[in-house]
Amino acid sequence: MVLIADEIQLSIRFDKQMTSFFEKQTKLNLASAKVVEACGKVWADEAKSITRIEDHVDTGLYINSIGYSTGEPSNPLYELETQTNRSILTIGADVEYAEALEKRFSIFARALDIAKPRMEKVSATQIQKIMRV
Repeated sequence: MVLIADEIQLSIRFDKQMTSFFEKQTKLNLASAKVVEACGKVWADEAKSITRIEDHVDTGLYINSIGYSTGEPSNPLYELETQTNRSILTIGADVEYAEALEKRFSIFARALDIAKPRMEKVSATQIQKIMRV
């Protein structure tokens, strides 16, 4: 027997356990993206702080270009890409001399080391907030 149809209707019902699983998975993906975003801001804040404290540049252009905008003019490098099972954050400073500063002073590398405890705290906060743990 051959069945040819122009339209097929399908109805699927999930039990409570399966519905809960999908809701948790959606929340988990959102929590992952929020954790990466929050950690990126903490990292950027620490890099801005190091730059100010150590007086690495004469203008605020470098500081305003780190991670996210804190003033004008700036063109921060902060790109968050979320996929189904991971989030990727590209962060940096979008000025022509940023690479030279990083090579000489390791601002972002040191900021990552210093910011780690705060990053762990904001991660836990985001997870608790979204997952309601």
